[in-house]
Amino acid sequence: MEISELRERLSGLSVLVVGDLMLDQYFWGEVRRISPEAPVPVFELQEISHALGGAANVAANLRGLGVKTELCGLVGRDREGEVFRRLAEEAGLGLSALVEDPDRPTTVKTRVIARAQHLLRIDTEKTAPPSTGIKETLKARIEELLPGIQALILSDYAKGVLVSPAFCAWLVEEARRRRIPVFVDPKGLHWEKYTGATCITPNRREFNEILKVLGLPEEDLALGARSLSERYDLTFMVVTLGAEGMFLYHPEEGNWHFPARAKEVYDVSGAGDTAIAALTAFYTAGLPLKEVVAYANLCAGVVVGKMGTKPILWEEFEKALKEGG
Repeated sequence: MEISELRERLSGLSVLVVGDLMLDQYFWGEVRRISPEAPVPVFELQEISHALGGAANVAANLRGLGVKTELCGLVGRDREGEVFRRLAEEAGLGLSALVEDPDRPTTVKTRVIARAQHLLRIDTEKTAPPSTGIKETLKARIEELLPGIQALILSDYAKGVLVSPAFCAWLVEEARRRRIPVFVDPKGLHWEKYTGATCITPNRREFNEILKVLGLPEEDLALGARSLSERYDLTFMVVTLGAEGMFLYHPEEGNWHFPARAKEVYDVSGAGDTAIAALTAFYTAGLPLKEVVAYANLCAGVVVGKMGTKPILWEEFEKALKEGG
């Protein structure tokens, strides 16, 4: 497929991302001395910046590739929620399914960084499942959007939105009934709630953990991926391997290892978000499966060369593709 045709296909897609929304906050500064009060560094704050995190970063990556994107999740009734909404609007995300929950704060990850050195992370969050009323509101908003989308992503960070097995099962079932592919970035060890998804994209640690719990061998990627795909009724599986790239398993087409394509690595945070966004976009655009994973691997290689949580942009992908990664 010509690159121009691919871009046109991507621009005609609409994807719904459901999951745990986060505001990534960065404290940038320097450390020049040790505190006289305790043996800790004194951080001199110079700048504060914000970025979309969690499921919202998945959505931002889709928008970066030109895909129309709807975002569904929870924010608090607070200043951070206002900042989040402003950033999401600026990114061009559809927010009709963004629900304000007065019983929880907006999830915020604050990273303290001195001269590109990550010193500390401070999390503000509530991970309990939402109330029945909030959950019903989410379902109603999703039902309104499902007829107009071509793919669904479940971005699970274990912050509450996707903790309910019944809610996850409903999402997968509703999508499958409409022949909408479902991609899942998993969290935790209860993968039963993702049963029937098109693809699950664990990292190597998550992959090994679920295999260990199920009593399956962890050494063989192909054997493990086949066992998990059969157990959870998946069409295929992609395991992200960090510095080693990606691994694809398909029950009929076989399995392949795609070596990492990064030229430089500054920050791996958000690489998994880029991977699932790109996989979903290229798969839904109709590319051959190996090409889908190769392109997603290339996109992940681009974003780890950026400092902080930043999405892939079409121009960056096109440049990397022309340069051969």
